[in-house]
Amino acid sequence: MTSTLSQKGSIARVSAVVLAAGASARMGRAKQLLPLGRNTVLAQTLENVLAARVDEMVLVLGASAAAIRQQLPRSQLERFKVVVNQDYEQGMATSLRAGLSALDPRSDAALIVLGDQPFIRPQTLDQIVEGYGRSRAPIVIPSYQGNRGNPVLLDRSVFSEVMALEGDIGCRAIFGSHLEDILKVEVEDPGVLLDIDDQGDYDRLKQLHERSGQ
Repeated sequence: MTSTLSQKGSIARVSAVVLAAGASARMGRAKQLLPLGRNTVLAQTLENVLAARVDEMVLVLGASAAAIRQQLPRSQLERFKVVVNQDYEQGMATSLRAGLSALDPRSDAALIVLGDQPFIRPQTLDQIVEGYGRSRAPIVIPSYQGNRGNPVLLDRSVFSEVMALEGDIGCRAIFGSHLEDILKVEVEDPGVLLDIDDQGDYDRLKQLHERSGQ
């Protein structure tokens, strides 16, 4: 894993935080464990993060934590710092807080990856990290054909704002306070727009995955 060189010549240490604590209420079952090719949804997401250029990887679990630990490949689990958010029922903000609190204090930024976005290419994650390395922008987001996507990268300077959030809201809640500070990185990856919220999403994306062979 390689740190990113900024324009000023200093090394940026970027951590990845994978949020996979949700109860999948709309799905009715743990979407983290849904089959996707030879992997599960979460295992594929983690595989993409493992192939990206980040310095540290944190996995936040909550609902179905024991089952997820059992089913994830040991080779993946061993490379992630696993944190269990006992307050996951209170919403995504608690998982963000748990993930950011677990980071190495030397980390300059966190790439917030959603556990139900298994189609994002590792190269896309690298593009976001590289955009941060060049700019040191407080917030970096990917954009596909003009549409804002995930994951979001946060500089440590905004961690306290994110950790103060409450309820079922994500880091986008702070964007309004940083409109001039957001760097948008245009990517050629529709995966930044694709997530799995319900059975219909899963069925469509599974079919797409099977047809594309990717």
